[in-house]
Amino acid sequence: MPAGPFSYCFSQGILLLSILHYVVGESLLIHKTVGDSVELPGPSPTDGKVTSVVWKYGGKDIAEYNSDVKYFPGNPLEGRLEMNSKNLSLTVKDLKLQDSGTFSVTGEWAKGQIPTKTITLKVHEPVSNVVIINKVQLLANHSCSVQMTCNASGNSKLNYTWKRGNETFRGNQQMQFILSPAEGVINLIFNASNQVSEKSASTTVSCVNETIPTGMLWHIKYIGIPVGGAVVVILIVAVVIYNRMSNKTDDQIENTIYTDVGDIARVKDTRSNSDVITMSIYETVDDYPKTKSTTDCV
Repeated sequence: MPAGPFSYCFSQGILLLSILHYVVGESLLIHKTVGDSVELPGPSPTDGKVTSVVWKYGGKDIAEYNSDVKYFPGNPLEGRLEMNSKNLSLTVKDLKLQDSGTFSVTGEWAKGQIPTKTITLKVHEPVSNVVIINKVQLLANHSCSVQMTCNASGNSKLNYTWKRGNETFRGNQQMQFILSPAEGVINLIFNASNQVSEKSASTTVSCVNETIPTGMLWHIKYIGIPVGGAVVVILIVAVVIYNRMSNKTDDQIENTIYTDVGDIARVKDTRSNSDVITMSIYETVDDYPKTKSTTDCV
């Protein structure tokens, strides 16, 4: 039975894919850490005599082999490249974050063109500075709402894992759960990782009735402290005013005492004058002639 149009197109498509795979070659993805070195594999197959090989980075020539190794000046990897003349691999030393990019290698050999190999390099910082922050809030039923947050540094996307006892939780920086006093102290482990490294941190948390609710802490901070400060200021002002009034009252009392003493002195002088005048009257009466008494006797 002759093949139909569909079978013919299918067979031609398979042939085209085979040709493209041979010409384009394979693709690789490599992850490395800042400061490391990476060896990028050379072209394949190399089971015959290789006449020339060219390494490219970001589409620009950086190294070649043509009976001898040659490096192209002015490229961002200059001084950090080393090409192996036997297997034609290329080593990049002292990797930096900005070295992430696409490398390709192609060339000629005894059977013709060497298929192009594409290598994607991704350079990462190691995970560091893992810190766990916990917030425990006492609820009305005497249990606790626990919110855990973990922070970690790293330039690439991090994967997060929490472990509580035999339970494992993946995917989030935060974890929230309810804890009762009866559960006692529990241990939590947090892990942050990327393609080249990982780092963990652990902490313990418990629920006790003495735990101060977060809402109360807010009131203490934003209401209690200002009100307390205002009360202190008012007390200081009241003491100052009281002292000033006390000093003024003492001055008034002192002035009144001096005034009373002066009045008493003046009264004493007046009484002395009255005594003098009284004595003068009696003396005048005594000196008056006793004529009337003599007449009555006769």
